[in-house]
Amino acid sequence: MSTITTLIPAYKSQHLGELFLGLKTQSFRDFRVVLSDDSPGGAITDLIRRGAYDALIDTLDLLVVPGPRQGSFRNVRHLLSHWGTTSPPVHLHMDDDVIYPDFYRLHAMTHASVPVGASVSQRWLTSAEGRPVAQLPLPDFIEQQAQRVVTIGRPLLYASTIAVCQNWLGECSNAVLSQAAARRLQTGHIGGLSYFGLGDIGVLLDVAQEAPIAFVHDHLSGFRSHPAQATAHVASHALRCGHLAWVALALATHDVGLLPESQARQAIGTATRRCRQVYGSDPAFSEYFDLVAQCGEVPARLSAPFRALWTRWIESEPESCSNEPIRQEAEAA
Repeated sequence: MSTITTLIPAYKSQHLGELFLGLKTQSFRDFRVVLSDDSPGGAITDLIRRGAYDALIDTLDLLVVPGPRQGSFRNVRHLLSHWGTTSPPVHLHMDDDVIYPDFYRLHAMTHASVPVGASVSQRWLTSAEGRPVAQLPLPDFIEQQAQRVVTIGRPLLYASTIAVCQNWLGECSNAVLSQAAARRLQTGHIGGLSYFGLGDIGVLLDVAQEAPIAFVHDHLSGFRSHPAQATAHVASHALRCGHLAWVALALATHDVGLLPESQARQAIGTATRRCRQVYGSDPAFSEYFDLVAQCGEVPARLSAPFRALWTRWIESEPESCSNEPIRQEAEAA
């Protein structure tokens, strides 16, 4: 069995050549790749069958399967339910990101050396052409560490992310998830509340209840910034949920005794201010703003009505609805 399973929820083909090149040039070779093709009409599968990427995939252990074509989150769940939750550590590789040659070697070493919920490596923010242009700011407790790999326990992790509504860790493309994390991402809940919209940081916070997160202090990948990426569509259901999901994470972790009230109130206040800045005139947020006006930022008062509101949000769209079945297609390319 391979040491790492790479899962690619693919929709766009523009950057697949660079993605495959990143996989082909890995210094660590003990991994297999499953690509779920969610592209219109199976265009990606056609490109692969016609040999467009032969020179890049000839040494890869690659399986291409049809995607459910029900949105990106559904495609991720499709991959996890079939190839992730019983496999070795999982790398969820988005189709427009790239990893550098030592990515798997250092992540595999990290998982082999200490039990962790996930390993996360530093990454560059790149231009649309893939050139490094910036990086996420790191908290002081990471910057001041001399070690290459730093393990982070739940209290410090929550204080530096949920309490300040800050994702300094990145996305799933620069993380390798344990089996426990892969299982948790498939359901995507903490304390009965979904973290849809913040699934990348959400799963790390979720699995941190079981084991620490390891941060690898090396730039091992690149997160591509371009107009077609999901984070550019502010009015989408996923982005709306992403803003309000900080409130869900704060209330969920507080309600189960994992986040102090002071930090939960801080998070609710920060998330609410950001929602007002971006969605102040959006009717979809009016009920939430009314709730905060009535309950303030007090978790004990806000939790129950917010849970009802958030559940309606999540269940209102097929992409995030937990009860919506995923259509299965079995044929492999």
